[in-house]
Amino acid sequence: MGGVSRISFLLVAFAGAVAASTPACKSVDSGTIQLITDEDAGTFTQSPAPTELQILAVESADASTVLATAQLPTTTIDLGQLSESAPVVSLNVTGYDSSKTRRVFGASLPLQYAALAGQTIPIFVQRSGELALLPGPQSDSRTNPLLAVVQGEFLVVAGGSDSSLASTTQLFDFGTFAGFDAPPTLPAVPQSIALAGTVAWLINSTGATYFDFSSSAYGAVPTPSGGSFADVAGGATVIDPNGAQYIVGGTRTTGKATATILKIDPSDTSNANYPYGNPSWLKLSTPRLGAAAAWVDMRGLVVIGGNSSSDGAGVEIVNTDFTSSALPFPADGSFGVSAAPLDTQHVLLAGGVSSSFEDPGARSLDIDCAPSASTTCFTSWGSLPFVLGSSQTFAWNASSGLVVGNEVGLGNTHVFRLAPTSATEIPTRMPHKNATAVWSPVGSVVLFGGANRIESFVP
Repeated sequence: MGGVSRISFLLVAFAGAVAASTPACKSVDSGTIQLITDEDAGTFTQSPAPTELQILAVESADASTVLATAQLPTTTIDLGQLSESAPVVSLNVTGYDSSKTRRVFGASLPLQYAALAGQTIPIFVQRSGELALLPGPQSDSRTNPLLAVVQGEFLVVAGGSDSSLASTTQLFDFGTFAGFDAPPTLPAVPQSIALAGTVAWLINSTGATYFDFSSSAYGAVPTPSGGSFADVAGGATVIDPNGAQYIVGGTRTTGKATATILKIDPSDTSNANYPYGNPSWLKLSTPRLGAAAAWVDMRGLVVIGGNSSSDGAGVEIVNTDFTSSALPFPADGSFGVSAAPLDTQHVLLAGGVSSSFEDPGARSLDIDCAPSASTTCFTSWGSLPFVLGSSQTFAWNASSGLVVGNEVGLGNTHVFRLAPTSATEIPTRMPHKNATAVWSPVGSVVLFGGANRIESFVP
């Protein structure tokens, strides 16, 4: 099921003018953008089909340029001459239907036009609002994998429930949309992971190990004073806008409750004992197990739940000055919920198990709200038909989210599109069990686990 077309549906020609040795003479480089698709997903043929294709160069959230627009069907769009000294951009490919609704989307890794010279750059495009299979298959179908992105380009698959596979890895390159034939074996099985360039911190209950994916070199990480790697092993990694990473021990769903957070700042090399980022321990006021955590801009690290109603505040914030503040929210008793920021004031929560062993419902939390007898400060976004014991939640804006999670007991993976009034299941392209999801390097959400294919979603 689900082959991936690597034959160009569309070739986009590029010509970049490059000055030669004399001002009067110029040479011209050329390159090609190759669009690849999940060939069984009807990317360009499913109704409503796209009728117009737009190529956009995105420099930042506030700066973009339309390079070309063409009516479909077509086989080639000429982008003309582009300056090879232009800033780094991501090339976005969008297909609109006759009502100007986005139906198809794909994006490249950040690049300079000079990188196109003499090259063919693949971009994976897929139906918006649906799942698509990335090129594959992968080398195994491990369950409960640990996923992370290395150097802004490579998806690494590690760990998992199968001890015979847990020290092996898979690497998928979002620059070529292909996997590695011989990915490395790790010197330690990670329960949590943080990245500093190509160097990973592999953290488990016995300690931490550096591992360089570029050379396979490794070495022990000395334990920073004031904490223990065992207190955060198994916790989720949250990344702030500056690249600092927080392994939040209280988000793990097995082991003992913990108040410990490990911060690793790859940009801080002031400590000679830690050449791949200076570590520090942060503490919550309440030990937690099965909590949710998300970085909220202008606020800090928000940690929600994972404690009983009689044990501490329901919400804590590790502020941008790294002090901890307990907010006056009662704990709701849910376990294993995941979170994503909707804006600087609201956090989306989904998945997990309520105190009555039911779905606690997707909901947004207003962290500026003052809870009282008449208001809980939570706004329901709808309930899920399955209790998801493990999950990851994502949000694109204040009214659009996604949760990927696994049924309690059965492990069947489900994906739900979340909106303020509804939770709509998005069918996976193939069955998965105990999958994990993460942001990809090109802005999509990808999931893997319990099947040998990676699936991708864009809104």
